[in-house]
Amino acid sequence: MNGEKVSRNFWRHEFACKCGCGFDAVDVELLTVLEETRLYFQARYIGENVKIEITSGCRCAAHNRAEGGVPGSMHIRGKATDFKVWIAWQVKQVPADEVAEYLERTYPDRFGIGRYDNRTHVDVRQARARWDKRTGHHGV
Repeated sequence: MNGEKVSRNFWRHEFACKCGCGFDAVDVELLTVLEETRLYFQARYIGENVKIEITSGCRCAAHNRAEGGVPGSMHIRGKATDFKVWIAWQVKQVPADEVAEYLERTYPDRFGIGRYDNRTHVDVRQARARWDKRTGHHGV
């Protein structure tokens, strides 16, 4: 792979804004949360190769608006990501609810954790925030 490795299992380009503007910031604490999440699921699914797919990392302000992101989104600061956890790379996805439940147990009093149908959001704000945007669910 080309580019800069930003942690043991992640490359900077994985977090780059999807509009192609070149914005690719990623917060060190966010990387720690993602690495710990990968390790947890690696231990849970022993013998399997567990990977995390970043579906949305940092966003420039224009791309954030286009994605329907809120003004001041943590994505704009490189402090948020939407992601999927895969067992045997893109063969079987760990249910997004299982990922969100792990994050909520591990960080009960801080961080933003959002539930979506097929992905999970985490951001490293210091205050606690929770939301549920799954189809057919309302609120948290």
